Amino acid sequence: MKLMLNRKKAIIGAGGVAVALTMALAALGPTGAYFSDTEQGSIDGTKGSIKIAGVDSLDLHFTNMLPGELQTVSERYTNNGRSPQDVWVVFNNAEALHALNDEGTFMEFHLSANGTALFDSANLNDNGDGVPGCSGDPEFSPDGCWPLERAYKLQENLTPGSIGQVSFSAMIAAKAVGQSEVGGGEWLPYPVKQQNGPPVKATNAGLPYQIVATQVGQKPSL
Repeated sequence: MKLMLNRKKAIIGAGGVAVALTMALAALGPTGAYFSDTEQGSIDGTKGSIKIAGVDSLDLHFTNMLPGELQTVSERYTNNGRSPQDVWVVFNNAEALHALNDEGTFMEFHLSANGTALFDSANLNDNGDGVPGCSGDPEFSPDGCWPLERAYKLQENLTPGSIGQVSFSAMIAAKAVGQSEVGGGEWLPYPVKQQNGPPVKATNAGLPYQIVATQVGQKPSL
């Protein structure tokens, strides 16, 4: 009787091992031989670049300006980077920009790029010193004040190697008949005295600007 029980246990034990082995093989999937082939690849790349340069001198000069006579100065720029870019002009000196926008109707100023007018004003006033008639409305009604803003886009998607041009025009208004005893002088001295403010001494003159290139669709940091 004991011998029979031992034989049954042996048979059952052997069967359990066979079942476990079958399940393990099933989990491994097909075990037959098959063909394969492999090709190696890699990923590399190059970086683009955003670079701008002046073709001509960036230092521009109005010469012997007189009331009622418009003068225009121009400068060319080129994309010497590897990627297309947007090009901007930025007036980066706040005191000089306010000095221009303090001229009111005594000065005209015009900005154009590649034959397209970007800004025209014969009433340059940013209301920075509280001059009556300037509401400060950002839309600036036609009979109000039209100040020069800090930045303007000159060109979109300028391709590498391509050249563009920006032009600045200014005219002293014909009604500006006064001049110093010695005559002459510098155009647009700054800083300027604020209305009801203390006297200030101009330490510089002119309108500094930058030609700025950005990735297409981006704005310059101001």
